[in-house]
Amino acid sequence: MTPNHTCAEVIAQTLHEAGVRFAFGHPGGEVLELIDALERSGIRFVLTGHESTAAFMAAAVGRLTGIPGVCVATLGPGACNLVLGVGTAYLDRDPVLAISARTSTERHHRSNKQNLPLTDLFTPIARWSVDLEGADVEVTVKNSLSVATGPPRGPVYLAVPSDVAGKPAASPESAAGVAGPASPAGQGTAHPPPSVPTDESDLPRILSTMNGAERPVAVVGIAMDAARDAPAVRRFLRDTGLPYATTVQAKGIADERGDRFLGTIAPAAGEDRIIEWLQRSDCVLGIGFDPVEVSRLWHFDAPLQIVANAPVDFGTYAPPAACVGDVSALLGRVAEGYHGRCLWTAEDIGYLKARVDAAYHPPTEEGPDGMSPYHLVGALREALPEDTVVSSDVGAHKNVMGQRWQAPEPGTFLMSNGLSSMGYGVGAAMGAALVLPDRPVAAVTGDGAFAMMVQELETIRRTGIAPLIVVLYDASLAVIKIAQQARKLPVTGVDFAPVDWAKVAEGFGIAAEAVSTLDETRDAVARWVRRREARVLVARVDERLYTGLKY
Repeated sequence: MTPNHTCAEVIAQTLHEAGVRFAFGHPGGEVLELIDALERSGIRFVLTGHESTAAFMAAAVGRLTGIPGVCVATLGPGACNLVLGVGTAYLDRDPVLAISARTSTERHHRSNKQNLPLTDLFTPIARWSVDLEGADVEVTVKNSLSVATGPPRGPVYLAVPSDVAGKPAASPESAAGVAGPASPAGQGTAHPPPSVPTDESDLPRILSTMNGAERPVAVVGIAMDAARDAPAVRRFLRDTGLPYATTVQAKGIADERGDRFLGTIAPAAGEDRIIEWLQRSDCVLGIGFDPVEVSRLWHFDAPLQIVANAPVDFGTYAPPAACVGDVSALLGRVAEGYHGRCLWTAEDIGYLKARVDAAYHPPTEEGPDGMSPYHLVGALREALPEDTVVSSDVGAHKNVMGQRWQAPEPGTFLMSNGLSSMGYGVGAAMGAALVLPDRPVAAVTGDGAFAMMVQELETIRRTGIAPLIVVLYDASLAVIKIAQQARKLPVTGVDFAPVDWAKVAEGFGIAAEAVSTLDETRDAVARWVRRREARVLVARVDERLYTGLKY
């Protein structure tokens, strides 16, 4: 960079050199120089209806490409609106660079209008939160990208004072004596967190436990580089013959059509049956297992032996044994030293899978008010191409999608599970459709979550992307209603008035249709596959056919 480059230009060029091609956000006057610099550097700025959508899109892009997704907001309320998406990326382990404006250096300690301690706000939900005041901008941005890509992956937050972006970027020498990113309290941390050291000291203990076990089982999670490590994971499971389950965000890493695949947990319909297996096992090998996806506490008592790319301890939880490092290499070491036996039989596995399916398989395909979500998800999986990238939103259908949907490879199933953010499904599909324009992309969402993000139909139309958005329509927050009924509480605050979502979508200029049978659904999806264009499919479901779900 030349000395004449502005801070905004340095940020933009550094991002472009790292492979960033999109930035998502909602502008304010304080970020106009940055947006202009992004566009001039070859990074397309995509206007979203809400900043949380921008962060969801960035998280999906980061997960799919391995390059941090970028989201941009103005100061004050714009930055606050990023919090949901940044928190989602933090607990879902997605690499994101979130940038917002901050009050000017002149006003920062003299006026509190729109002046929040933003780096303090983002510190608990980001891997690094820093105030960028003009000194050593290029190094700070490069460090931010490195931290975001982990391990563990996650978001980094940069606050840019509104009067800094358009000024020349100062070198560390010329900025000597100036309040830099680390100086006063409340301005973030100038130094990035240290990288995670490799630790293989527990490898002998893991091998001893595995070799002494008679009923070992594996659980595959997200604490790895999914795209790079998936071949090693599949090879290890094939060669050792261990039965295995996956967490929902790890779907596609292991072979879900394999004879020894047990199903999905954390959370997924019927997971109780699989957890019983894990508790009966005398050795649970956690391949990238990260308890960030687990809402129940079975892992405290399970004999977990973990190999992961970063420590997965949290609070009072620490696994009995864990190795940290390159997951592919660690699995190779474990495979070399494993000579145990596995007494689980094909009959055992078949019985378990039948029990899992029976736990949430409704008695009928259709009820008086619509389709069974179980059968609808099955019909969608059959009708959509194998390589479809699907995002699932949060709601009762999330549990069905987590168990019933088969993901053929990493990066084909997107879900928020660490934070479980409603509204994620549409934004994630939008991000996927932008960076994977030649792949079919679909979102499966409930009508409650869709209502939160319906304004993004305008974004979809304007950008020209072509996702299929399937809205499960029952005019209810069904998963909360199920919890109320299970606890014998009155049904309160979960039902809403009917909405003609097909007409709403058409009002945004998006093709839409309503379906109420499985055959209508299959036909509609087939038409979308033949002629890919943005489309909303409103699928009426009967909430009473969500069977076997627990909150």
